[in-house]
Amino acid sequence: MKKISSFEYNSLLWFVMRASYIGLSLNNVINITKQDSWIAGIIALILGLIPFFIFIYLKNYDKEKNIAQLTLYLFGNFGKIINTILIIGGILFSLVAFIDLTNFVNSQFLFKTPHIIVGICFIIPIIYGLFKGINAIAKTSLIMFYFVIIIIICIILGVLSGVDIQNLKPLFQAKPTNIFHSVSIIIAYNVIPIFLLTIIPTNAIKDYNYKKSMFFYLLALISLINAAFLTITVFGTELSLLYKYPELNVLKKVEVGDFIDRVESIFSIELIVALIILIIIGIYFTKEIIKTTFNLKEKTNNIITIIACLSILFINEQIFLTNATINTFSKGPMVIIMFCYLLLALIIMIKAILKKHFHH
Repeated sequence: MKKISSFEYNSLLWFVMRASYIGLSLNNVINITKQDSWIAGIIALILGLIPFFIFIYLKNYDKEKNIAQLTLYLFGNFGKIINTILIIGGILFSLVAFIDLTNFVNSQFLFKTPHIIVGICFIIPIIYGLFKGINAIAKTSLIMFYFVIIIIICIILGVLSGVDIQNLKPLFQAKPTNIFHSVSIIIAYNVIPIFLLTIIPTNAIKDYNYKKSMFFYLLALISLINAAFLTITVFGTELSLLYKYPELNVLKKVEVGDFIDRVESIFSIELIVALIILIIIGIYFTKEIIKTTFNLKEKTNNIITIIACLSILFINEQIFLTNATINTFSKGPMVIIMFCYLLLALIIMIKAILKKHFHH
């Protein structure tokens, strides 16, 4: 595998963290904690450091091993069972992101187009991206990262005039249980997906430094807190809750020198790209674990890729039929499942610490 640069890797981290914010995290968080949503974001940023450092430890434990190789090394044959659970997790991550992607595009741009057609339109470039390899995806994500940063700066400058701090009052009205629920949603959808990147071994990244990854972690979550802050202060909580994608409607108010208009359409590109990257990383995670665990030959990669992508397309059509079903699943069961995978990562880390301690 050809090495990717540190910035390319961290741009993947940026998009993996941001992908599920619009449509899943922010909508649910505003619905649960209303004007205190930005407070939940700050708490999530702090508590999210716990899973972040768990993943960093696993990544740095053996720089030549990805997570699948590490579990086999630590647990022997039992590692195959753990890897099978991780395979299911990779598919699940990808499936939820794919549902979010197709629903977003279907509701905002192609509302008269059959859902299956929208799915097919995206599954084809996803398969193509996987065929091109992680290096091509990493380079694309880095280019898009610079583009997105410029757009975010324009958004902040363009929306500032519409900010009304009064919309944040009264502060601290959300119940502690609601704050905890919102924090858990943000960590589940915007921090735990970093685990997927443990499939890329450290020695496959040029000049890797966890401090650079931490900077991108902070940057990504601060940008998400900023999105919640701007949405609430511009619209207020009542108006925000009326929209399916309130953060995109805020962008309609953006005007920068009368020469930048329709920013919400431009920013939609970032959301689509972020979700595609998350889906690709999820499927890449899955196929690499399958290949490692069951000792398959390299030529089977494309077959696994096609089967995984078609499975996601098929499941997407059969299971989640309404937005109400999706919202209920995303606020409860999926969050619990995400934290189960965090617990599994913690177990792997504890085993790694014990093995290192007793080995020495």
